[in-house]
Amino acid sequence: MVSLSGGVDRRWRRVAVLSALPHQRVPAENRTLVEREGVGLERSEVLIVGGGLVGQTLASRLSRDGYDVTLVEKDPDRVREVSETLDIRIFEGNGATAPVLRNAGIENVGLVVAATESDASNVLVGFLASHVFNTPRVVVRVHDPGHEEGFTRACKERPVEGVCVNPDTASVERIASLLEVPGAVDVMRFIEGGVFVAGFRIGPASDFAGLQVSDMKLLFASTPTLAVAIQRGTRWIVPGGTEQILAKDLVYFAIARHELADVLALVGAPPERQGRIMVAGATPIGLALAKRLEERDERVVMLEENREAAQAAASLLDHVLVIEGKSTDQSLLEDEEIEQVSAFVALTDDHESNLVAGLLARRLGAGRSIVLVDNPAMVSMVGDIGIDAIISPRLLTIGETIQHIRGGGVRSGAALLGEEVEIIEVDAKPDCRLTSAPLMDVGLPKGVLIAALERGDQTLLPKGGDQIMAGDRLLIVAMSDLSTQLNKFLEP
Repeated sequence: MVSLSGGVDRRWRRVAVLSALPHQRVPAENRTLVEREGVGLERSEVLIVGGGLVGQTLASRLSRDGYDVTLVEKDPDRVREVSETLDIRIFEGNGATAPVLRNAGIENVGLVVAATESDASNVLVGFLASHVFNTPRVVVRVHDPGHEEGFTRACKERPVEGVCVNPDTASVERIASLLEVPGAVDVMRFIEGGVFVAGFRIGPASDFAGLQVSDMKLLFASTPTLAVAIQRGTRWIVPGGTEQILAKDLVYFAIARHELADVLALVGAPPERQGRIMVAGATPIGLALAKRLEERDERVVMLEENREAAQAAASLLDHVLVIEGKSTDQSLLEDEEIEQVSAFVALTDDHESNLVAGLLARRLGAGRSIVLVDNPAMVSMVGDIGIDAIISPRLLTIGETIQHIRGGGVRSGAALLGEEVEIIEVDAKPDCRLTSAPLMDVGLPKGVLIAALERGDQTLLPKGGDQIMAGDRLLIVAMSDLSTQLNKFLEP
C-alpha cells in the first residue's frame, strides 16, 4: 500500500475473487434471417424508435439507401428538429407502447430498430416488435449485458431475427484492437482475427509515401496486404492500382496478421513501448477493458475519481492497481510515471475531461492516447489535435446496426472514420453473380474492392483473373453510397 495526499490511502487491489458469466452473442447459425434481393429485407419499410443522434443518423442512411423509413420520437422539440432535416415520415409518441407502434405502421415493416437512450425502453420495443407484432427483424441498442442476454434468448424461439447492438462491447473491442497495432488511429479485425484493417497517417519519411497501390503486391506477393481506403483532406477514395499514396494521407490497409510487423516498419509507426496501460474511469467500458487486458497478461493501472467506485473496481479485478484520483491531475500522472505508460485510455463518463486528460497524458510522455469522446464530429479530427485515437460509441452503434440490416450473407462489418467507406465480411453464395466469372468480368462498380478471400485454411489477395467460389469468405470494401448495390452481386 502507498499513501497519497494527506495520508489518505487511495490504492486498492482485489482482495476477493468474484466470478462473472462471460458475455455471449447468439451464433449466426441460430438466427432466422428474412432477406430480400436488393436491400436485404422482405419488406423495405423500416421503423426506428428514438430520434437522437443514433436514430437520426440511421434514418438518414437507410432513407438514402432506398428504405421507406418511419421515425417514432416522443419529444416534440426533437420531432420538429428531425422534420426540418430529414425527408422521412415522423410519428410523435411513446414508441414503447403497442398503440403508438401500431399507429406508426409496425405491422407493415420488415425491420424495427430500437435506438432510444433507455435500455429498458429499447428492450420493451424489441419485445413488442418480436412477440406481439412478429416483425421479421429487430435490432435493439442496449448497454446492459443482462438485457442483451434476456432479449436474444427470448427471440431464439421466435420466427424472427432479434439482434442486440451493445455500444460498450463495441467500444471495448475497438480499443483492444487499437492496442494491438502501434501507431494506428483505427483498427478492425476480420476473418477470425486473421486480417486487420488498420488506418495510419502517412508521414513524409514513410516508405509508403509516393508508392502506387499496385506496388504493394510486389512487397506482399502472397498475402492479403493492400491499401483499401484513403482519406485525402476531406475526400475518401477506394483506390485502384494506379492510385498513389501521399504524405499526410490517412490510409487504411488490410493486413495479414503475420505481416503486421513489416507493414508497421514501412509505415514508419513508432516502436511499441513496453509498459503499463493506464485506464481512466471505472465505468462499464473501463472495467470491461481492464478485464480484457488482464486476460492478456497486460500490466494495468486504473484511475477513478470516486472512492466507492474505485474500491468496487479493485474488488472486481484480479491484478489491476486501482488508484483514487482525477485523470486530469498532472501531479498524480507524474507520480504514477506517466512517461513510462505505453498507452493512456480515458473512458470516464465526462467526455470533455477525457479529451483534456488524453492531451495532458500525451504531453507528459505517454506512448499513446486513446479517448472516449462521443461526438462524431470530433472523430474525423483524430491526429490533428494531439490524440492518437478517438472512440465514439454512437458511431460504432450506427455502423454495427447497419451491418445487421444488410442481407446477402453478411457476417460482420464496420464503417471507417467518417463513415464514407464500409467494410463487410461475407460468404459467397452458390450461383451469385460474384461466382459467375473471373473478378475482372463480373462488373463490380468503381469504388468497390475485394480486399481478401479466405478459402479453406488459406487467406489470399484475389486478382482480376481469379474466380470466387461458393463458400469463399470475402472481405469487401465499398464506398458507403455503393453498399446497397452489392446485393445484386451477393444474392443468387
